[in-house]
Amino acid sequence: MRRIVSPLLAASSLLLCLGAAGATRPHYGGRLRVEMQAAPNSLDPTAPERYAPYAVARARIAELTFDRLVRLDANAQPQPQLATAWQHDAGYKRWEFQLRPGVKLHDGSPLTPQIVAEALAAANFAWRVRATADTVIVESDSPLPGLLADLATTRYSIVKRDGDRLIGSGPFRLAQWQPGQRAALTASEDYWGGRPYLDGVEIQMGRSLRDQQIDLQTGRADVVEVAPDQVRRSAQAGLRVAQSQPVDLVALVFTPGAPAADDARRREALARSLDRAAIATVLLQRQGEPAASLLPQWMSGYAFLFPAAPDLARARQLRAELPAALPLTLAFDSADPLGQAIAERIALDAREAGLTVRAFGEMMSARPGNADVRLVRVRLGSPDPGAALAEAAAALDLAPPARGAGLADPQQLYESERALLEDFRVVPLFHLPEACALSPRVHDWKEEPAGDWRLEDVWVEGAP
Repeated sequence: MRRIVSPLLAASSLLLCLGAAGATRPHYGGRLRVEMQAAPNSLDPTAPERYAPYAVARARIAELTFDRLVRLDANAQPQPQLATAWQHDAGYKRWEFQLRPGVKLHDGSPLTPQIVAEALAAANFAWRVRATADTVIVESDSPLPGLLADLATTRYSIVKRDGDRLIGSGPFRLAQWQPGQRAALTASEDYWGGRPYLDGVEIQMGRSLRDQQIDLQTGRADVVEVAPDQVRRSAQAGLRVAQSQPVDLVALVFTPGAPAADDARRREALARSLDRAAIATVLLQRQGEPAASLLPQWMSGYAFLFPAAPDLARARQLRAELPAALPLTLAFDSADPLGQAIAERIALDAREAGLTVRAFGEMMSARPGNADVRLVRVRLGSPDPGAALAEAAAALDLAPPARGAGLADPQQLYESERALLEDFRVVPLFHLPEACALSPRVHDWKEEPAGDWRLEDVWVEGAP
């Protein structure tokens, strides 16, 4: 970001820079070339997106082009963004936000309280949102103690809608958008936080992980994705790999109404037959954490209370109680080779308990088929445990936990999560980090614990 320094300090820094052999310092210019496997067709932050890779890709672009009222820091504490101050009543039913003055949208128009109010109202129809001269007021019939954490998520990005065009106020403006193919972003000269060092960001979508690695190694890309089972190999090959905390949940989700999945004993038997640690060691190459909870340990502090070790004796006992040996069909994402390997290993573990599981691939980016159970991946897009639990529940079709003040208390958060999992409709398996490999020309890359990309301070050496 642009920094203001005194002429004397600038001159001294220049002399030191020139006197140090090979030393470099941040400078403006250049474009960052990013590649990703997902190919989302929409950037609308309020549009539902159940396919996790597309949701992550859309969130990446939204983080660069749209602002929110607040953001969460590494400790999940709210920090000002478009809102500089806020207050609420004693019951958390009325919130008032003071807006940052002088913010310009990417079309050159000023950001007004009315634009902010319309964006929030579109994101949540249950709220009553209104604008005053320089504030926005959010009211609800039920308490909103977790509102700040919610407002820091992608869904509540502040956008101005001009027909199909989405206009933001973030550090980069969207210069070109080819759905499912390419996004070109240009630095915003009027960004309220200072112009980014980068002139722009080029994002190529729909690139396989193999093609991404080739482009990185041949100098055609600067930032590429790395699968969990390839992180160690990439680092051993000399690549610079950046990782988040474990923020992706891998889980089994049973289909409501499917005959083979309707008996809770069969669901529990499958859950207790799984050797998560062995899968994590062999297939995931020790990346991520075996898990029987929705939230990872670093976020909740209590994930260890959910037993993740296999219990074959109990699994076989449950299997013996079942009236029929119905096979379970298990669908995995056909675009994910690692998902296939995990699904096939699940089928082997289930066999040890006397269960028959037949794994097959399907296009999960399209409408899902009729499998009894699916291997899915969900991104926990907030470092706040209450917001992350609500997000996970929505993505997994679980009843949403009550967002009362108690969700700030670890004990009540734990009780809420345990209630969501007690019928084994969802069986958590792992929490995985998000990883990317960087070219040597990329400097000052900082990835937030929850996987957010903050590129305002990133700079690159040389062309392009």
